[in-house]
Amino acid sequence: MAKDKHSRDQKRKKKLEERKRKARPTESLAYMGEKYKTKELVHTLMHTEIGIYETYVMTDRKLVDQTVVSAVETLIRQIRTGTLPPYEDTSELHYDADQEYEFVIENIRRNWASHFANEWKPPRDKLIGVLRTILGSIEKLRSPGPRSQSYMRHIEGFLTKKLGVSVKAYSQNMEPLPEPPVDELLTLGRQWIEDESQQTAVEFQELVDYLLKKGAADRVLHCCHQLIGEESDPDSEVVAELTGLCQQARTSLVTSMG
Repeated sequence: MAKDKHSRDQKRKKKLEERKRKARPTESLAYMGEKYKTKELVHTLMHTEIGIYETYVMTDRKLVDQTVVSAVETLIRQIRTGTLPPYEDTSELHYDADQEYEFVIENIRRNWASHFANEWKPPRDKLIGVLRTILGSIEKLRSPGPRSQSYMRHIEGFLTKKLGVSVKAYSQNMEPLPEPPVDELLTLGRQWIEDESQQTAVEFQELVDYLLKKGAADRVLHCCHQLIGEESDPDSEVVAELTGLCQQARTSLVTSMG
Protein backbone atom coordinates (compact mmCIF):
# COMPACT_ATOMS: atom_id res chain seq x y z
CA MET A 1 0.00 0.00 0.00
CA ALA A 2 1.30 3.43 -0.89
CA LYS A 3 2.04 6.02 1.75
CA ASP A 4 -0.31 8.92 2.33
CA LYS A 5 0.61 11.82 0.03
CA HIS A 6 -1.06 14.52 2.13
CA SER A 7 1.25 17.37 3.11
CA ARG A 8 2.26 17.94 6.72
CA ASP A 9 0.01 20.99 6.91
CA GLN A 10 -2.97 18.97 5.72
CA LYS A 11 -2.25 16.28 8.29
CA ARG A 12 -1.90 18.89 11.03
CA LYS A 13 -5.18 20.50 10.00
CA LYS A 14 -6.95 17.14 10.11
CA LYS A 15 -5.63 16.46 13.60
CA LEU A 16 -6.77 19.89 14.83
CA GLU A 17 -10.22 19.35 13.36
CA GLU A 18 -10.40 15.95 15.00
CA ARG A 19 -9.49 17.41 18.40
CA LYS A 20 -12.14 20.10 18.05
CA ARG A 21 -14.72 17.51 17.06
CA LYS A 22 -13.91 15.36 20.08
CA ALA A 23 -14.08 18.35 22.40
CA ARG A 24 -17.63 19.27 21.34
CA PRO A 25 -20.41 17.54 23.30
CA THR A 26 -22.78 16.04 20.76
CA GLU A 27 -26.03 14.11 20.83
CA SER A 28 -25.71 10.46 19.87
CA LEU A 29 -26.45 9.73 16.22
CA ALA A 30 -27.01 6.03 16.86
CA TYR A 31 -30.31 4.50 15.73
CA MET A 32 -31.41 1.33 17.56
CA GLY A 33 -34.46 0.38 15.50
CA GLU A 34 -35.08 -1.89 12.52
CA LYS A 35 -36.33 0.72 10.03
CA TYR A 36 -33.25 0.57 7.80
CA LYS A 37 -32.69 -3.20 7.95
CA THR A 38 -34.88 -3.76 4.91
CA LYS A 39 -34.44 -5.88 1.81
CA GLU A 40 -33.74 -2.80 -0.33
CA LEU A 41 -31.01 -1.57 2.04
CA VAL A 42 -29.42 -4.83 3.15
CA HIS A 43 -26.73 -4.74 0.45
CA THR A 44 -25.82 -1.14 1.26
CA LEU A 45 -25.53 -2.08 4.93
CA MET A 46 -23.42 -5.12 4.05
CA HIS A 47 -21.00 -3.21 1.81
CA THR A 48 -20.62 -0.50 4.44
CA GLU A 49 -19.63 -3.08 7.04
CA ILE A 50 -17.30 -4.80 4.57
CA GLY A 51 -15.48 -1.48 4.20
CA ILE A 52 -15.15 -1.28 7.98
CA TYR A 53 -13.98 -4.89 8.22
CA GLU A 54 -11.41 -4.34 5.46
CA THR A 55 -9.99 -1.47 7.48
CA TYR A 56 -9.80 -3.73 10.52
CA VAL A 57 -7.77 -6.32 8.62
CA MET A 58 -5.56 -3.75 6.86
CA THR A 59 -4.69 -2.10 10.18
CA ASP A 60 -3.42 -5.45 11.49
CA ARG A 61 -6.66 -5.80 13.48
CA LYS A 62 -5.80 -2.81 15.68
CA LEU A 63 -8.90 -0.80 14.72
CA VAL A 64 -11.11 -0.13 17.75
CA ASP A 65 -14.86 0.44 17.88
CA GLN A 66 -14.57 4.09 18.95
CA THR A 67 -12.55 4.98 15.86
CA VAL A 68 -15.31 3.50 13.70
CA VAL A 69 -17.90 5.56 15.63
CA SER A 70 -15.94 8.77 15.02
CA ALA A 71 -15.52 8.03 11.32
CA VAL A 72 -19.18 7.10 10.75
CA GLU A 73 -20.41 10.15 12.66
CA THR A 74 -18.22 12.39 10.49
CA LEU A 75 -19.57 10.72 7.35
CA ILE A 76 -23.15 11.30 8.52
CA ARG A 77 -22.54 14.98 9.22
CA GLN A 78 -20.82 15.51 5.90
CA ILE A 79 -23.68 13.87 4.00
CA ARG A 80 -26.24 15.91 5.95
CA THR A 81 -24.52 19.22 5.32
CA GLY A 82 -23.44 18.49 1.76
CA THR A 83 -19.77 18.88 2.66
CA LEU A 84 -18.67 15.37 1.70
CA PRO A 85 -15.80 15.82 -0.79
CA PRO A 86 -16.14 14.17 -4.22
CA TYR A 87 -14.91 10.59 -4.16
CA GLU A 88 -11.58 10.11 -5.93
CA ASP A 89 -11.48 6.65 -7.43
CA THR A 90 -7.96 5.26 -7.16
CA SER A 91 -6.39 1.83 -7.12
CA GLU A 92 -4.05 2.89 -4.31
CA LEU A 93 -5.09 2.91 -0.66
CA HIS A 94 -3.37 5.59 1.40
CA TYR A 95 -2.81 4.61 5.01
CA ASP A 96 -0.44 5.55 7.81
CA ALA A 97 -0.50 4.00 11.28
CA ASP A 98 -2.07 7.11 12.85
CA GLN A 99 -4.80 7.51 10.24
CA GLU A 100 -7.27 4.72 10.97
CA TYR A 101 -10.05 7.32 11.21
CA GLU A 102 -9.57 8.56 7.64
CA PHE A 103 -8.99 5.01 6.40
CA VAL A 104 -12.39 3.85 7.67
CA ILE A 105 -14.12 6.61 5.69
CA GLU A 106 -12.02 5.90 2.59
CA ASN A 107 -12.80 2.18 2.65
CA ILE A 108 -16.53 2.72 3.20
CA ARG A 109 -16.68 5.14 0.27
CA ARG A 110 -14.62 2.83 -1.93
CA ASN A 111 -17.06 -0.01 -1.27
CA TRP A 112 -20.00 2.31 -1.91
CA ALA A 113 -18.53 3.44 -5.23
CA SER A 114 -18.02 -0.14 -6.37
CA HIS A 115 -21.47 -1.26 -5.25
CA PHE A 116 -23.44 1.75 -6.50
CA ALA A 117 -21.75 1.58 -9.90
CA ASN A 118 -24.04 -1.34 -10.76
CA GLU A 119 -26.72 -1.33 -8.07
CA TRP A 120 -29.39 1.02 -6.73
CA LYS A 121 -28.09 3.90 -4.62
CA PRO A 122 -30.34 4.84 -1.70
CA PRO A 123 -31.38 8.49 -1.31
CA ARG A 124 -29.50 10.60 1.21
CA ASP A 125 -31.87 10.06 4.16
CA LYS A 126 -31.75 6.27 3.80
CA LEU A 127 -27.97 6.24 3.38
CA ILE A 128 -27.71 8.22 6.61
CA GLY A 129 -30.15 5.76 8.20
CA VAL A 130 -27.89 2.86 7.30
CA LEU A 131 -24.92 4.60 8.91
CA ARG A 132 -26.94 5.44 12.02
CA THR A 133 -28.04 1.80 12.24
CA ILE A 134 -24.38 0.75 12.26
CA LEU A 135 -23.77 3.20 15.10
CA GLY A 136 -26.67 1.57 16.92
CA SER A 137 -25.09 -1.85 16.47
CA ILE A 138 -21.80 -0.59 17.86
CA GLU A 139 -23.60 0.98 20.81
CA LYS A 140 -25.25 -2.36 21.63
CA LEU A 141 -22.12 -4.46 21.19
CA ARG A 142 -19.21 -2.34 22.38
CA SER A 143 -17.40 -3.21 25.59
CA PRO A 144 -16.58 -0.83 28.44
CA GLY A 145 -13.40 1.17 27.91
CA PRO A 146 -11.71 2.84 24.93
CA ARG A 147 -10.07 -0.32 23.52
CA SER A 148 -13.28 -2.19 22.76
CA GLN A 149 -13.28 -4.33 19.61
CA SER A 150 -16.51 -6.21 20.34
CA TYR A 151 -18.28 -4.79 17.29
CA MET A 152 -15.26 -5.49 15.08
CA ARG A 153 -15.11 -9.11 16.23
CA HIS A 154 -18.87 -9.53 15.79
CA ILE A 155 -18.86 -8.39 12.16
CA GLU A 156 -15.72 -10.44 11.51
CA GLY A 157 -17.65 -13.54 12.57
CA PHE A 158 -20.78 -12.54 10.67
CA LEU A 159 -19.12 -11.50 7.41
CA THR A 160 -16.62 -14.33 7.16
CA LYS A 161 -18.72 -17.24 8.43
CA LYS A 162 -22.23 -16.32 7.31
CA LEU A 163 -21.52 -14.35 4.13
CA GLY A 164 -18.22 -15.90 3.07
CA VAL A 165 -16.37 -12.56 2.90
CA SER A 166 -12.60 -12.97 2.67
CA VAL A 167 -10.19 -10.08 3.26
CA LYS A 168 -6.43 -10.57 3.00
CA ALA A 169 -3.72 -8.16 4.11
CA TYR A 170 -0.68 -7.50 1.92
CA SER A 171 2.68 -5.84 2.51
CA GLN A 172 3.86 -2.81 0.51
CA ASN A 173 5.57 -5.30 -1.80
CA MET A 174 2.18 -6.98 -2.35
CA GLU A 175 3.23 -10.07 -0.45
CA PRO A 176 0.38 -11.73 1.49
CA LEU A 177 0.76 -11.30 5.23
CA PRO A 178 0.26 -14.32 7.50
CA GLU A 179 -3.08 -14.71 9.24
CA PRO A 180 -3.02 -14.03 13.00
CA PRO A 181 -3.05 -17.09 15.29
CA VAL A 182 -6.51 -18.25 16.33
CA ASP A 183 -7.32 -17.71 20.01
CA GLU A 184 -7.59 -20.95 21.98
CA LEU A 185 -10.92 -19.79 23.42
CA LEU A 186 -12.29 -19.14 19.93
CA THR A 187 -11.18 -22.59 18.74
CA LEU A 188 -12.77 -24.27 21.75
CA GLY A 189 -15.97 -22.28 21.29
CA ARG A 190 -16.24 -23.31 17.65
CA GLN A 191 -15.73 -26.93 18.61
CA TRP A 192 -18.46 -26.63 21.26
CA ILE A 193 -20.91 -25.14 18.72
CA GLU A 194 -20.07 -27.72 16.06
CA ASP A 195 -20.21 -30.95 18.07
CA GLU A 196 -22.66 -29.77 20.78
CA SER A 197 -20.64 -31.77 23.30
CA GLN A 198 -21.37 -31.18 26.97
CA GLN A 199 -17.74 -31.94 27.78
CA THR A 200 -16.55 -29.25 25.35
CA ALA A 201 -19.05 -26.82 26.83
CA VAL A 202 -17.60 -27.48 30.29
CA GLU A 203 -14.04 -26.96 29.02
CA PHE A 204 -15.08 -23.70 27.35
CA GLN A 205 -16.69 -22.45 30.57
CA GLU A 206 -13.63 -23.44 32.61
CA LEU A 207 -11.35 -21.47 30.28
CA VAL A 208 -13.70 -18.48 30.47
CA ASP A 209 -13.64 -18.61 34.28
CA TYR A 210 -9.84 -18.86 34.27
CA LEU A 211 -9.46 -15.87 31.95
CA LEU A 212 -11.86 -13.76 34.00
CA LYS A 213 -9.90 -14.52 37.16
CA LYS A 214 -6.69 -13.55 35.34
CA GLY A 215 -8.18 -10.17 34.32
CA ALA A 216 -8.64 -11.05 30.65
CA ALA A 217 -12.33 -10.10 30.45
CA ASP A 218 -11.78 -8.23 27.18
CA ARG A 219 -10.44 -11.40 25.57
CA VAL A 220 -13.56 -13.30 26.68
CA LEU A 221 -15.82 -10.56 25.36
CA HIS A 222 -14.17 -10.37 21.97
CA CYS A 223 -14.15 -14.14 21.41
CA CYS A 224 -17.76 -14.55 22.53
CA HIS A 225 -18.89 -11.71 20.26
CA GLN A 226 -17.12 -13.31 17.31
CA LEU A 227 -18.75 -16.65 18.05
CA ILE A 228 -22.17 -14.98 18.25
CA GLY A 229 -21.50 -13.35 14.88
CA GLU A 230 -20.60 -16.74 13.39
CA GLU A 231 -23.64 -18.58 14.75
CA SER A 232 -26.34 -19.10 12.11
CA ASP A 233 -29.29 -19.11 14.52
CA PRO A 234 -29.48 -15.96 16.66
CA ASP A 235 -32.18 -17.57 18.81
CA SER A 236 -30.20 -20.72 19.60
CA GLU A 237 -29.36 -21.84 23.12
CA VAL A 238 -25.65 -21.40 22.47
CA VAL A 239 -26.15 -17.73 21.53
CA ALA A 240 -28.11 -17.24 24.75
CA GLU A 241 -25.27 -18.82 26.74
CA LEU A 242 -22.63 -16.76 24.94
CA THR A 243 -24.66 -13.60 25.56
CA GLY A 244 -24.74 -14.46 29.26
CA LEU A 245 -20.96 -14.91 29.26
CA CYS A 246 -20.60 -11.53 27.56
CA GLN A 247 -22.57 -9.93 30.38
CA GLN A 248 -20.45 -11.73 32.94
CA ALA A 249 -17.27 -10.49 31.26
CA ARG A 250 -18.65 -6.93 31.04
CA THR A 251 -19.35 -6.92 34.76
CA SER A 252 -15.83 -8.20 35.44
CA LEU A 253 -14.32 -5.56 33.16
CA VAL A 254 -16.29 -2.72 34.77
CA THR A 255 -15.27 -3.94 38.24
CA SER A 256 -11.59 -4.05 37.25
CA MET A 257 -11.82 -0.53 35.83
CA GLY A 258 -13.10 0.75 39.18
